[in-house]
Amino acid sequence: MRTFLSLVIVLALAVISIWFQDLFKEPTSIIKEKDEHFPDYFMENFTITQMNDKGQATYVLQAGRLQHFADDDSSEIELPVIHFHDDKGDWSIAAQRAVILTDKNIIHLYDQVQVRRNSSENRDSLEIDTDYLRIDTDLKIAETDRPAHVKTQELDLDTLGILFDNRQGILKLKSRVRGRYAPIE
Repeated sequence: MRTFLSLVIVLALAVISIWFQDLFKEPTSIIKEKDEHFPDYFMENFTITQMNDKGQATYVLQAGRLQHFADDDSSEIELPVIHFHDDKGDWSIAAQRAVILTDKNIIHLYDQVQVRRNSSENRDSLEIDTDYLRIDTDLKIAETDRPAHVKTQELDLDTLGILFDNRQGILKLKSRVRGRYAPIE
């Protein structure tokens, strides 16, 4: 009887040890929590200049504060002013805040957005005011689907949405256009 009891205990220990071994063989799943949207660096009162292949400035960004976020490689900017330079003329954009998506060269401008293009030999001055503007810095296209006010020497318009292509010199008014056209004599 003693050997039978010893055999039962040994078998029970063997079964338990096999069960523990199988238990620890299962891969443990590690739940990785997403990093919080927390700035990894910041700058205050700064200027950033982007150059083209010829070493000429294509645009200059000045702002009061920038915070960069590593989780999505974006930057949030307070009081940005952007000056674009090209052959057809210079223009500038100011806003209360902006978000830059670094990998796509896209700038989202928010709150009291003001676009200004100086007059040149070929073009009149242009003013656009809106509360949101999306800029593709590679294509030099600015657009919004929100209300905007457009003003030149001859025009004073309100519209819902615009598309401004600086390379081609096209300003497209998307819908609900109302305003005044008074040609200069």
